[in-house]
Amino acid sequence: MLDIWEANLDATGWPPQEELPEEERARTERQLRPLSQRRWTAARWALRGILAGYLGSEPAAVELRVDDGGKPRLADPVAGLRFNLSHSHGLGLVAVASEREVGVDVEWIDPERDFEALARRMLDPGEIEALRSASADSQPEVFYAAWARREALGKCLGVGLASAPAGRSAAVADLEMRPGFAGAVAIEAATVPPLRRLTIGSDLSPVS
Repeated sequence: MLDIWEANLDATGWPPQEELPEEERARTERQLRPLSQRRWTAARWALRGILAGYLGSEPAAVELRVDDGGKPRLADPVAGLRFNLSHSHGLGLVAVASEREVGVDVEWIDPERDFEALARRMLDPGEIEALRSASADSQPEVFYAAWARREALGKCLGVGLASAPAGRSAAVADLEMRPGFAGAVAIEAATVPPLRRLTIGSDLSPVS
C-alpha cells in the first residue's frame, strides 16, 4: 500500500490550534508569522485526520511521537503503518505506507532563485547536467523536482540529506503536482508500488 494525500492548508474550516495537544500547540506558537501558524496547524490536523481514518479513531486522539532522527511516528504503531508529512506554500502532502518506511516532499517552485549556484551546492553531477541541458523556462521545474526527490529519499531513510546507511536503499518517484509545485515520494523498497492519490478536506474527511 502507498497512499498520497493532498490537503489545501489555506482552506477555511480547519480545527483551531487550541485543540491540538500541548506539544503541538507549542510548536505552532514558535512559528513567527500568523500565516505560518495557520498553515502549520492545518498540516497537523490534516495528518491527524488521515491517520485517524486508518486507525478508526478520532483525529485528536491520535498519539504521535518523534523518533531520534526527528521523524514523526505513531506512539503505538498499529499494523505496520508508516507515514510522512510535507507542506509548502499552503499545500500539504501526506504519504502513508504499510510495513515500509516512506518519505514525501513538496516544494513551491520559486522561479527567481539562482538555480545554477544552488545546483552546484546541492545536486549530484547527473542532476546538474540535466539542469544545464534544460531550457531557461523549464530550469525551475527541473531543479525543484530533483530537490524534492532528494528530500523525500532523506526523509524516508531518516538521514536528512546525508548518505543512506549501508544496506539500506529506497525507490523514488516524481509526483504529478498542480502548477507551481514539485513533489516526490520515496519508499524503502526495490520499486515504487502503484499509489493512490486522495484528498482530505478541512473538515478532516476525504474529498471524493
